[in-house]
Amino acid sequence: MRRLLARFLLVAGLVCAVVGALLLTVLAPADRISVTERSPDPGVAVVSAPGLLDLSGPDVRLSASAGADEEVFLAVARADDVTAWLADAERTVLTGVEGDLDEPRAVTTTAGTGTAADPRAADVWLASTTGGGSATLTWPTASDGDRAEAGGVVLLAATDGTSPAPGQVTLSWVAEGRAARHPSGVPLAVAGGALVVLGALGLLLTPRRTARRRA
Repeated sequence: MRRLLARFLLVAGLVCAVVGALLLTVLAPADRISVTERSPDPGVAVVSAPGLLDLSGPDVRLSASAGADEEVFLAVARADDVTAWLADAERTVLTGVEGDLDEPRAVTTTAGTGTAADPRAADVWLASTTGGGSATLTWPTASDGDRAEAGGVVLLAATDGTSPAPGQVTLSWVAEGRAARHPSGVPLAVAGGALVVLGALGLLLTPRRTARRRA
């Protein structure tokens, strides 16, 4: 009976250990959290709410896409500066991320009714780039806390301030903490290892006890 129990523990431990290892490697969550906002009518600009760029990781990758004949402007600036520059311009605001980590969704709202000046002529941007049809930018978020008095740091995606903004904007962060691993991976691996040890010890000790009884 003891040998049967030891074998059961050994097999169960191996199964748990293998499943835990798979959850931590092959079946592990993606190493980045990416959310894309697609809108047929984004207004003349797409901006993020303060704090969103700092969602996870040491930096955030930004990208925006529009029509092939449009010049996309993508930038990062202090929130107060962007608010002043936009004034009452019609815009889509990315306020947060919801849903599962595998398929996160952007939470948005709209504001304003007018147009804005050409963003390429402004001097408020901490970093900016332009591209035909699309643009990408990586922003290191480590120093964002130093700009808290200015409302934090936000992104802005636009074209010329009067034409529609890029209809697709993507934000991508490095996954950290619970988002970087399956919550059951480590417990299963540890439990599997413990069961394997118990099962192995049971198999090793049971024959010795049987021999003593016969003697």
